[in-house]
Amino acid sequence: MARHLALGIGGALAVVSAIAVLVSGQEPVPATAPPLPVSAAVFLQGGVSSYPLAPTKADMQRVAAYWSPERLKQASSYEPSTKPSARGATRKATTSAAELSRPPARGETTRRTVTSTTETAPGNGLAADSPPMVGKVFFKVGAKEYWCSASVVHSRYRNVVATAGHCAYALSQDRPVENWIFIPSYHDGRTDAGIFVGHTLYMHEDFAGKGDFDRDYAFVTVHRGFTWQPYTQAGKAKYRLVDAGRVEDKVGAFQFSSGKSAGRRVRVFGYPAGAQPDGTRPYTGQVVKNCGGTTQKKLVSAPTWQLDHGVRLPGCGFTSGASGGPWVIGYDSVKRTGYLAGVTSLTWNLTGGGRLDAISAPYFNAFTQRVYAQATRQFTG
Repeated sequence: MARHLALGIGGALAVVSAIAVLVSGQEPVPATAPPLPVSAAVFLQGGVSSYPLAPTKADMQRVAAYWSPERLKQASSYEPSTKPSARGATRKATTSAAELSRPPARGETTRRTVTSTTETAPGNGLAADSPPMVGKVFFKVGAKEYWCSASVVHSRYRNVVATAGHCAYALSQDRPVENWIFIPSYHDGRTDAGIFVGHTLYMHEDFAGKGDFDRDYAFVTVHRGFTWQPYTQAGKAKYRLVDAGRVEDKVGAFQFSSGKSAGRRVRVFGYPAGAQPDGTRPYTGQVVKNCGGTTQKKLVSAPTWQLDHGVRLPGCGFTSGASGGPWVIGYDSVKRTGYLAGVTSLTWNLTGGGRLDAISAPYFNAFTQRVYAQATRQFTG
């Protein structure tokens, strides 16, 4: 299949950047637990690599102790970088290279995408058609806390979360992120469905090794979840952990899908929050938003990010925070489920105007299937 396709006026300049634009937050409070040591990657068959995040019960408890409601509020949407070169140069998302657009192929049409602005439903605070298995991942890079979007994908042991590779592995530091947790059905600071600590990260070795955004996906196994039960001791508010069970038992899951052709109807979910190029901020990052439409029939490329086989959805103006959100085909708005066929990776400004107007995902293929399959084999309790 051809590797280039662009939307809009022929010859227009299309700027592509990583989906997250850094949103400044307060300085984090000193950690209540020391960071976990960085574990070496385990290289499995078929180009799959795994990294232990918090593999033991003690590790899980240390990560759980790190997070508090206050620390979650301090987190910012994440701005990834490309892989540092041999000379140490790192390209940030905000200084991405410009890619030259090409006009659509003769006879090809592109349907307009409509962004949903569904209001929250009374009672649970979630949008009326928001899938409960969509949520946020929180993690630490350096001295600060960040977040991305993610979702639960079905597995034998009901414990696998799918997100973007850059939401689990920090390319600028060449190591996994720290203190990774997943909160499904997150909205307005609520964590009622539980908090699930990452156990092991599974990804394609070319993402960590080369910074290849054709492999910008990750599957993370998680421990049994917990909820916070507040109590008061000596006049101070504290929290105790209460078991919340397995994540898929709690909120359900999307089915995994790969090898699907482009040019399909999809619905994309996430928590966009950052500013548009013109400075406006249409999203808060506190509730799930969605875009629906038909992806372009040809795959797209972005050399800066080593992307050669991207699936692009025009008309979606998602911003920082939507990284890792699920691309769902066959979405059933009644059952609120469907087939996971991608995760949000990059955002595009195809017209060069003041607003982002497309997003893309890495193409889920046989390599993605291998990574997913390895993750589904791990039991975590």
